[in-house]
Amino acid sequence: HLDDPKLKLRDQVEGYDEYWSCSTAKKGYSGTAVFVKQRGSKKKAGQKQTDISSFFGKQSKVKGDVPATKAKPDEEPAEIDPELVTPTNVFFEIGKPIDNEGRTITLEYPFATITNVYVPNSGQVLERLDYRTKEWDKDFLAFNQQKEKERGLPVIWLGDLNIAHKAYDVWNDGAKHLAKQAGVTEQERVSFQEQLDAGYIDAFRKLHPEAKGHYSYWSMRAGNREPNKGLRLDYFICSPELFSEDSKAIVRDSYMVPSCMGS
Repeated sequence: HLDDPKLKLRDQVEGYDEYWSCSTAKKGYSGTAVFVKQRGSKKKAGQKQTDISSFFGKQSKVKGDVPATKAKPDEEPAEIDPELVTPTNVFFEIGKPIDNEGRTITLEYPFATITNVYVPNSGQVLERLDYRTKEWDKDFLAFNQQKEKERGLPVIWLGDLNIAHKAYDVWNDGAKHLAKQAGVTEQERVSFQEQLDAGYIDAFRKLHPEAKGHYSYWSMRAGNREPNKGLRLDYFICSPELFSEDSKAIVRDSYMVPSCMGS
């Protein structure tokens, strides 16, 4: 659908470079996209970086709400070295057969390697559970570890990881049917924990360990968005050094934007 002349999906966001990866195994099945803000000579003179809150309406409050960290009105935006936040290389594969599903886009920056990822769902009857936990999770972890070793820089992976890791990440944790629901099975939770135990951090949960009600997926069929009966399936996972004050880029916060519709 990406190159459909009627849909015109490309070049819709002015001031950003765009990268797309689409499934060639099955049309419309899966894919990822990344938009990178143009800087330096491409940036309009006098243009300031837009605060993320300008893209969304007034935020609704949920239990354990985590306020977004924003600059005060009279503060000037921090100066950013354009070269630091401009990718030097972009890759669309991890070197495995599943690359034909368009699930990853990896950008190499001077401060870190960042991968936008759409992790395979285990399926309605868990038909892909073994593949997800015994192959994908291990292959993707090895890919990030290799990138970290090759470049000597931290890694970040983010996106729909299709896992509700802890009790706080599910509105009805403990319900009997969850044991056989994709994204909440014990096998998936154990596999994801193994990735974290390899030396990586769930940024949101590190910064907000007791936060509840912060979800990124709700069943539209059941009308669960309005009552906030959801799951947290989207994450930022990163190397621990990105929390160090000595790092070129530092994680200051990680949070949901409840008013952002579409999930």
